Amino acid sequence: MNAEQRKAELAKIKQGKPTMTGVKLTYHGERTTFDVYSIPLSILTYNPYNGRIGAEVKSYERQHHVLDSDNADDVAIIERFLWDSKPDANERTKKSLLEDHQQRYGIVTADGKIIDGNRRASLLNNIWRDDSIPANTKQHTQYFEAIILPIDADRKEILRLETTYQMGEDAKVDYGPIEKYLKAGDLRDEGFSDSEIANFMGVKAKDVSWYLRILDLMNEYLDTYGYTGIYTMLEETEDPFQKLESALRGYKSGGVTKMWGYDVEEDVSNLKAIAFDYIRLGIDQVDFRDIIRKPTKTQTDTSLFANEEIWKQFSEDHFAVVDEVTEESVDDIIRDNPDGDLKRMMRARDTAWKDKVAKALNENFNRSRDKLNNKQQAAEPMKLLQKAYSALSAVDTTQPSFKGDSGVEEYLQSIIEMAKKYSDIFNG
Repeated sequence: MNAEQRKAELAKIKQGKPTMTGVKLTYHGERTTFDVYSIPLSILTYNPYNGRIGAEVKSYERQHHVLDSDNADDVAIIERFLWDSKPDANERTKKSLLEDHQQRYGIVTADGKIIDGNRRASLLNNIWRDDSIPANTKQHTQYFEAIILPIDADRKEILRLETTYQMGEDAKVDYGPIEKYLKAGDLRDEGFSDSEIANFMGVKAKDVSWYLRILDLMNEYLDTYGYTGIYTMLEETEDPFQKLESALRGYKSGGVTKMWGYDVEEDVSNLKAIAFDYIRLGIDQVDFRDIIRKPTKTQTDTSLFANEEIWKQFSEDHFAVVDEVTEESVDDIIRDNPDGDLKRMMRARDTAWKDKVAKALNENFNRSRDKLNNKQQAAEPMKLLQKAYSALSAVDTTQPSFKGDSGVEEYLQSIIEMAKKYSDIFNG
C-alpha cells in the first residue's frame, strides 16, 4: 500500500465514528480539538527517524542504505531497533497492551506515518504475530488508536509534534543519552531556532545551545576516526564530551585565569585532538579531567594542559606515538564486510588501535601526572622526599635491566647530584 492509498483509507476512517473525542493538541500554534480513531495497523508505517532509535538508524544507513518504511525487510530492521532500545520496558509494555489494551493514543499523518507511538505500534504488531498468544485474546492488537492529522501538516509541524510528544511527554521509557543531541541537530537542520527547539523538547534555550555544541564536538570526533554518521560509536561517551566542551569553550575564550600564553588555535586544537584519543582509549573520567581541567583562582597546576612545561612534553610524546599508527579505513571494512555487524567491526577497529597505543599513552599520562602532582606538592618537600625515597627503595638491583639499561646510570648520577645540592642547601 502506497502513501496515496493509505491517505484514502484514513480519509474513510475519519468519516466513521471516533473512539475518543475532544482531544486538545497544539497544531500550527493553536490549541485544536481532534478525535481519536481505531486504525488498522496494516495501513500505517513507522517513522524510522523517531528520536528513540536515531543513533541506530543513522549508523545502519551509514553502512547499508536509507531505510524504507514501506519495505518489509526494512520494517523488520526498524522493529528490531525499537525492541532493542529498551527490551525490559518493552516486555512490560507488551504485557500491558495485551491485557489492558492501548491506554495512550498515538498521532499519525494523513498518509499513515506514525509520528508518536512507533514503539507501541511495533509492540502491537509483535503481539499480533506471536503465535503463542491465543487469537481470541489479541484481536484488539490489529488496531492502533491515534489522532489523524490534517493533510496540511508539513514537515516542520510533524517534527514539532514528534519532538514534543517523544521528548516532552514520554517519560515512561527514557531515551538514550545521545538521542537528545541528534534530535536537536535534526531540528536545527530543519531551520528551527534554539528557543523553538527548547519549547518542543521541554528544556531551556541555553540547554539546546549546549546540546548543539556537544553534537558538533561529537561529530568532529567521529569524523576524526572515519566514523562519520556511526553514532553507535558514541555509547558511554556523553560525560567526557560534556567536560571537554566546557573546557574548550573556556580556553577558546581566553578568559581562563592564571594560564600560560597558549595559542588559542594551535594549542587548544592539540588539546582537543589528544582528548579525542583518550576518549577513544576509554580513559577513566577522573583521569580525563586531569588532562583538561581549567585552573582556578587559588590553584594553577590543575591539569596537564594548565602547566606549560608538562603539557609541551606530554603532547610531544603523545603525537610521537599516535602519528605512527596506521589503520584500515572504515569504508574498506564496510566494503569487505557488507553484511557484518557494524558496531562489532568498528569496536574491533578501535581495539586494534588501542593495542598499538595504549601502553605508551598510559605511560606518558602517568609519567606526566606524576610531574603534575610533584608540582602541586612543591611547597611540601617532605611528601616529595618520601615519594622519592619510596621509589628508590622499590628498585630491584638484581634485574638485568639495572645494569643493562644505559639510562639507569645517567639517572643515578643526576639523583646523586640533586641529593648533594639539597644537602648543601639544608646544611648551609
